[in-house]
Amino acid sequence: MKYFISLDMEGVAGLASWSETSQEQRELMTGETCAAIEGIRSVDKTAAIVIADSHSRGQNLLLERLPQDVQVVRGYPRPLYMVEGADEACDAALFVGYHAPVGTLYASMDHTYSSSAIYEVLANGHVVGETELNMVLLARLGIPFIFGSGDEQYCEFSRQFFPHAVFVTTKWATGRYSQRMLMPEMSKTLIRNGAAEATHQLMNRGRTNLADEQLQGTLQHEVLATSPSTWMVRFLTTSACDIAAWIPGSLRSGGRELSYASDEPTELYRFLMSCTVAGRYDRDL
Repeated sequence: MKYFISLDMEGVAGLASWSETSQEQRELMTGETCAAIEGIRSVDKTAAIVIADSHSRGQNLLLERLPQDVQVVRGYPRPLYMVEGADEACDAALFVGYHAPVGTLYASMDHTYSSSAIYEVLANGHVVGETELNMVLLARLGIPFIFGSGDEQYCEFSRQFFPHAVFVTTKWATGRYSQRMLMPEMSKTLIRNGAAEATHQLMNRGRTNLADEQLQGTLQHEVLATSPSTWMVRFLTTSACDIAAWIPGSLRSGGRELSYASDEPTELYRFLMSCTVAGRYDRDL
């Protein structure tokens, strides 16, 4: 089977803020990624694995520490950012080091794609985070979400959308930049065990059953399967929305609100990525 791993930073044990050194971030992110791979391959010995290095500029993983038969999507910008490299051949998705949406109380480094530009993102009227937005695209490809790791609020938030996935909590935030957290080795052990459990479930029940199951329920269907779908971005500033409103097909409904409707998840995702770029440009004005 083929597995897609998307790696972020804010939910990795040992990292409390974006001010941590680059080397600390890279070491700990690589360790948790390797633990997920080990968990998968403890059950599926011949697993093919693609990893999207998805924090910041996508240059975090220490490549020499990874099994040399995996593939890594690296660098930025790229059209599908956190899900670049996923395709119909992938049988399951695992998200490592993820975090809760922007505005979540007691969440580790909460944000939704851009901490400096985006106030909130809604999919068909529902507030969502990066896991849910990423899975709109992957669900269309028939890929089930089987595993996620990150802070407590991330796990609680995304579990309501994916109740059958395995979640591993690595830290408990007392503020945006302060957390009580597991030691790295314990976090890796739990991630290894959780990824193994998720892989067992995939192999026992099958990709199709899990993919169908994740669309069951009103909330799941409205966010993941409604077509056409409407995504709304609420920006931090009106000037960022001024710039993003140049995106063809977008509809501005307020000073900081911009929406886009499409039956193609890739178009929705590119709209969102364009909004983050608009936010970066806004900072330079």
